[in-house]
Amino acid sequence: MPIQSTARLSRHETYWLALRFPDAWFECRCSEDERRHRPPAVLLAGSGRSGRVAAVNRTATEMGIDIGHSLTEARSRHRAQASTNTAPLRCLTIDRSIVEEWLAEWGEWALTYTSRVSRPPPVDADGEISPGLLLEIGGSAALFGGLEALISRLLEALEPWHLVVQAAGAPHPRVAWALAAAVENEPWLCRSREQLAAVSQLPLALVDWPSKWIGHFAELGLQRLGEVRRLPRDGVGMRTAPLLLTDLDRLFAERDWPLADLVPPSRYTREVSLWDPASQVDRLLLLSRGALVGLSDFLRRRRLAVADFVVWLGHEAGPATRLDVATAEPGRDERLWQEQLRLRLESVGRMAPVTRLRVEAERFVTPRPGQGSLFADADERERDEWALVQRLQARLGRQAVSRLRDVPGLIPMHRSRLQPLATRQDKPRRIRSFDDSSVASALASTEVFRPLWWLDKPRRPDAPVHHHGETERVETGWWATAEESADYCAGELVGGRAVCLRRERAAQDRARDDWQVIGLDD
Repeated sequence: MPIQSTARLSRHETYWLALRFPDAWFECRCSEDERRHRPPAVLLAGSGRSGRVAAVNRTATEMGIDIGHSLTEARSRHRAQASTNTAPLRCLTIDRSIVEEWLAEWGEWALTYTSRVSRPPPVDADGEISPGLLLEIGGSAALFGGLEALISRLLEALEPWHLVVQAAGAPHPRVAWALAAAVENEPWLCRSREQLAAVSQLPLALVDWPSKWIGHFAELGLQRLGEVRRLPRDGVGMRTAPLLLTDLDRLFAERDWPLADLVPPSRYTREVSLWDPASQVDRLLLLSRGALVGLSDFLRRRRLAVADFVVWLGHEAGPATRLDVATAEPGRDERLWQEQLRLRLESVGRMAPVTRLRVEAERFVTPRPGQGSLFADADERERDEWALVQRLQARLGRQAVSRLRDVPGLIPMHRSRLQPLATRQDKPRRIRSFDDSSVASALASTEVFRPLWWLDKPRRPDAPVHHHGETERVETGWWATAEESADYCAGELVGGRAVCLRRERAAQDRARDDWQVIGLDD
């Protein structure tokens, strides 16, 4: 990965890498597909007519939407630039708690590369700071083959997540944080003797200062940080605030910047917002994948496991739907969780469209090492039975299943009849007349139709199916890995030819008469 300048460090030299996430307000609440394709999005401050755009992503900026516009003006500019393939404008409200939780998760991820991760504090007590992290990587650079190798590896690990990241490095954390605001593409690394010249050229608009401070210097015709540095120090302190002088000293590496080490979160939470409400099981599973993969990475970094967690489904109106997902043993397999979540979603049935999905986990355990034996022992059989109970509870609900009871010799049924059997009266015969009553009486017989010829593969009937008899459904049980299901019946084509018919279960949703011939009488 290209780097703007090379920095060589001694073994114990301190070096800070700043990672800014300017679109964190959007990325913390969108799915992986939306991070990849970047629909236009704005962050709103306030509500109603007084609401103003507080932040925009690059796609919205290209449409002419800017900070300070009203929601009405933003939508008007979006409609003026929109085409048939343009995504709708996403409008988000400020929710700092979600951003903080999202940054805490990425901070824990960064602990893979360094032992010191911090969140930069605001300059002013009442001010705000851009979302981001500060990593002290000087102490761990030698473990990864040098500074450039470590930074390249770290940024490459972020690429699959399709995040907008601004990265810069310097020996002083305040300098690194300030330089990251000016980065557009490649990371910017500075050595000790380069950082003062680099920070002097920073535009004041990119410095994390209150707008009133920047406005005061703009009235004096000052545009860069080095110009402010050359002003008389006493005059600057009298016209602004003592905090400005303190931060100015930090920007020029003349004063330490006290930083608190990031405390890893004690629980896992991840929320995904759905711009277009959904109720389909497959789509909800697709949207939940990122949160479940994040939970798996969360557990893998801590060498922990989880046996159960909660999935909350929020709706536009009414209370949220709670889904408890559990496995027989603690683990961190997101594929198993997706299977359990599918069963839980299918058991809910019809529900209101979902606007947000949230995964919460807090009861973590240390996985115990183990190895299965050739012949199942009592513990393994108990785990298998508990896994079966949990699958039944996921499908039928916790109240419906409480325990299992062994029944020796019981073979579960694999088929069921869709229509009741009629009382046999006469032996079935070939029907050449198309009188409805005679056809019905013949095909309703309980005797099974046995064709003389079985076809190599099903084919479409040569003539329309005039009538069919009793329908039987043959299907694998829900415990089988491969789910197959089809309907079979004896039928008669227009013209009087007797046939054996088969219909896939999936075809029932397309057409009621989507039968195929699998056997002939002659």
